[in-house]
Amino acid sequence: MVGLKVNSSLSGKNLWERREQLRNQENILFVGPEQFCALAVSCRKITRADESAAGLKGLFCEEDGVTYFVEEELLDRYREGASYPDSSLALI
Repeated sequence: MVGLKVNSSLSGKNLWERREQLRNQENILFVGPEQFCALAVSCRKITRADESAAGLKGLFCEEDGVTYFVEEELLDRYREGASYPDSSLALI
C-alpha cells in the first residue's frame, strides 16, 4: 500500500513536521484543492493515499508514480466555497 510506505517515519512528529517531511520526498506533490478534485474525477488510474496523521488527503497516480496531497483544511474550505468565492454571485 502506498500510504504505508510514505508514513512509516511520521510517528512522533507534529502536524507541521509531518507535512514538511512529506514535501521533501521524491514523487510527492502538494496541489491546491481545485487540482486535487480534478485529479480525483479524471480518467487516470488513481488510488487513495490519505495521510491522516499529517492531516492530508492524497491520491496516488499509477501512471506517473506521483502521490498528490492537499491539506484537509484547504479542501474543506474549498468545498464550502470559502477559499474560492464565485465572483458571479458578488453584490454590485
